[in-house]
Amino acid sequence: MPPYDRAQTTRRIFEAAATEFAAEGIAGARVDRIAQNADSNKALIYSYFGNKEQLFATVLQSRLTDLANAVALDPDRVGDYVGELFDFMTSNPDVLRLVQHEASHFPVTEVPHREPRKAHYDEKVEAVRAAQAAGMVDATLDADFVVMNLISLVSWFVAAPQITDMVVGDPNDPDLRRRYRAHLVEMASRMITPR
Repeated sequence: MPPYDRAQTTRRIFEAAATEFAAEGIAGARVDRIAQNADSNKALIYSYFGNKEQLFATVLQSRLTDLANAVALDPDRVGDYVGELFDFMTSNPDVLRLVQHEASHFPVTEVPHREPRKAHYDEKVEAVRAAQAAGMVDATLDADFVVMNLISLVSWFVAAPQITDMVVGDPNDPDLRRRYRAHLVEMASRMITPR
């Protein structure tokens, strides 16, 4: 029998938990199902991650960190941010599903890791302000609203694939995704360009 590998076991638990939470939410997720799919046991999950809410918080924070590492809001390229965000979210729809489950489970002011996440969004707002100061983004726009608008432009395509399908077509069609991404970048650029 090979020696026990904690890192590999933790990775399997994490992956099984991410799949379970994205599909079932926090209330519907079952730790015994996570353990079974991770080829582990419930005791290890509780030992490594704590309770189910703590496991969810760990999974969500890790996936949001993946997003933050993959997509940056650069003051020199504010319009391009929406395209890169679209690429990540369409390739990783579980991230938005996890955020939706978080919204239905936790009060707004009690979401896990709220302060560091708020600080991350504050950095995005500061990037927009820097772009405004450099004359690349309309300075009459509220920077907070610009960040919220850019995020929102992408979210609905992924959050409600049934509506996307009814309005513009199959959200999994590569050609539609390419055209819609180009549209988002152009629309965002028009929205934020100084008058």
